[in-house]
Amino acid sequence: MNRPLLRIDRYLLGQFLGTYALFMVLIMAIAVVFDISQKIDNFLNQGITVGFALQHYYGHFILYYGSTFSALILFLSTVYATARLANRSELMAILAGGLPFRRLLLPFALGAGIVFSFMMLLSHFVVPQSNIARLAFEDRYVQDVAPKRPINIHRQILPGHYIYLETWSPERKAGYHFSYEVFDGSKLVSKLRGDYLRYDTIAQTWKLDNWERRTFADQSMSDVTLGRTLDSNFAFKPTLLNPDQRRTETMTSPQLLRFLAQERLSGSEAVAWHEAEWYRRTAYPFSMFILVVMAFSLSSAKRRGGLGAPIALGLLFVVVYIFFMQLGSMSMMALNTPPLLAIWLPNLVFGTLTVYLYQRAPK
Repeated sequence: MNRPLLRIDRYLLGQFLGTYALFMVLIMAIAVVFDISQKIDNFLNQGITVGFALQHYYGHFILYYGSTFSALILFLSTVYATARLANRSELMAILAGGLPFRRLLLPFALGAGIVFSFMMLLSHFVVPQSNIARLAFEDRYVQDVAPKRPINIHRQILPGHYIYLETWSPERKAGYHFSYEVFDGSKLVSKLRGDYLRYDTIAQTWKLDNWERRTFADQSMSDVTLGRTLDSNFAFKPTLLNPDQRRTETMTSPQLLRFLAQERLSGSEAVAWHEAEWYRRTAYPFSMFILVVMAFSLSSAKRRGGLGAPIALGLLFVVVYIFFMQLGSMSMMALNTPPLLAIWLPNLVFGTLTVYLYQRAPK
């Protein structure tokens, strides 16, 4: 009895993973062709060929979007593979042989676990490193929008150490009207001010022009020091002043955790977006288990019309899932929804729906 079961498990697992690999290749090929058609004018304007882009960009493109939408591709491949098995009466024959419906789901769950483990490795470690090259290529050859220049920047760089900049230019790494305040509890200990702050990328130091430092001995007395130019190793880097929401896409998860601790301390307005990136790296791969069970429950029964109806239904659920993904991001911006809830919202909704569909599935 065990040997036939193992043979059936291997057969179903092979059908499942083979269909997933086929769908991944086809969808990524279509995505690359479509993206080239959208960016071809940028490539021509920058004087590069499609071959150059294929060599230096689209490998990273496939890695990023393939891992991002792997759960949805797995869902569609599960719908197709299960519906094809049901249409050929193979699932019915296996169930008629006495194998429980829950046991029949095991090879699909095992396949989801294999893909989940691989995608977790990619999303937490491999894709962030690949994003460095992908984003650099887009910034150089694709993006036409000038970088945003932050204003009125307030940050806490160390406990009790606060900085302020009126304006900041990311491309020049310089800003105007800088101040650095040090507090001991609620008492102001010192304050450094300057007209112009710039970062020396060669020496890796800060230069402050027309500066003034006040050191407070008590509430009524202070020592004042003035100068033309001051070189200093402040405990922050230019990246702290420019909350680029894409930065976390280039950090491995250990780097991201350290970065989040610094961002929470500094009071950056982009903390929620960086936390969302952290939760997204686990939430999206985890959705594979939910979507596979849902797809199997939807497609395990033989239906009139062949494979068309299950595939159309699967595409509808993909659209709905993407809608809830966008809804979570929008609620985080408009309603200040906690990032953990916003990112896991699609899984919560579809998890509940999956339980209902599994109970209603013909067994």
